[in-house]
Amino acid sequence: MSADHVLAVDGDTVTPSVHAAGPWREDAQHGGAPAALMASLAEDAMVGIEGEWQLRRLSLELPRPVPMAPLRIERAVDGGRSVQRVRLRLRDAQDRVAAEALVLMQRAGDSGGLPAFGAPDAVPEVPEPEQCHERVRFAGMPDRAAFHATGMEIRLAGGSDALPGPATAWFRPAMPLIAGRADSAVVRVCASADFCNGLSWETPFDRFVFANSDLTVLLNRPPAGEWTGSAARTRIEPGGFGLSSATLFDRDGVVGYAFQNLLVFPRA
Repeated sequence: MSADHVLAVDGDTVTPSVHAAGPWREDAQHGGAPAALMASLAEDAMVGIEGEWQLRRLSLELPRPVPMAPLRIERAVDGGRSVQRVRLRLRDAQDRVAAEALVLMQRAGDSGGLPAFGAPDAVPEVPEPEQCHERVRFAGMPDRAAFHATGMEIRLAGGSDALPGPATAWFRPAMPLIAGRADSAVVRVCASADFCNGLSWETPFDRFVFANSDLTVLLNRPPAGEWTGSAARTRIEPGGFGLSSATLFDRDGVVGYAFQNLLVFPRA
């Protein structure tokens, strides 16, 4: 518990602290940790490329549990004047891909002072984070050093964390997500986006596994502030197919959306 960060990056190596752990097993990371890392690496990849760049989409694939061990980072960037695609992979000690992402970065163009068009999406009517004092405990999940328990501060803003169904919460990192650097608002949003299934659970943790195999984050504008709101819901279909989604927002309104495909099955 002595670590004061979630991940540490040194060149092409990333090392998780205990605060990166997920709820399903102690030797695997929560998806929010690699999501934050991929967003941070994509922003870094734009340094030196002319223009102001905004993360518009992060597509994260999780083909296997991301180990709580050092991982090797692979980076590639391609694109043109207006759109850059950043391809990222994390490889484990056996050289297997533990996580990979495609991040679409879009260059802010000269809009000529164009106004917004179209009706804005509805913002969930919830109290401000300072008015929310109940910590989200994610019913049945272990209360140990882990991303959901110690890596993030999570305050319930709507619904219940003890009962199934849609729920809303405010999120912010409890410590630096990446050691030695200030996390951007985009990185904080991506870290918060992977909580859809836990926040809006429909099957109890002690009887079912409902882990996500991927995460897609879509941002329609730059987020602001240290808090990210997430209004999440989950639907599980026959055969163990599940989909969790969330509307992501800050104090000024909706900033984007998150989607997770779920792998659902009874515990042995």
